[in-house]
Amino acid sequence: MTAIIADAAPLDWETAPMTRRNSIIVVGYARVATTAAAHAVQEYFTITLRIDRRTHVVAEVDSTAVTGLVRSWLAELLLGIDFSADITPLLAGIEADYLGQGNGAIRQAIGDAWRRYAARPAK
Repeated sequence: MTAIIADAAPLDWETAPMTRRNSIIVVGYARVATTAAAHAVQEYFTITLRIDRRTHVVAEVDSTAVTGLVRSWLAELLLGIDFSADITPLLAGIEADYLGQGNGAIRQAIGDAWRRYAARPAK
């Protein structure tokens, strides 16, 4: 038995035109302490933020925190924060309220993201 395959029609890609988005993705990184249980799973902690370009407000949060509870807690803390403002009170709150080995890595990653956001080219 022989199959005959007809020539396929040329692909016509339907894509949206490239336009400027209203948000920017900012990622912060920190090394996880070797004494933390999470270090067995990952060497780096990452926090990813989607920030509105016009208002500088955090609109979405994701992280590589090992537990869902910590990921949710971080999202609650960061959603709605003006990332162009001073984040010292936020970091102090994390230091006081997160009583785990990952405390330093979480604060460092958020600080790294804040520095990246502050250093971005103005557009």
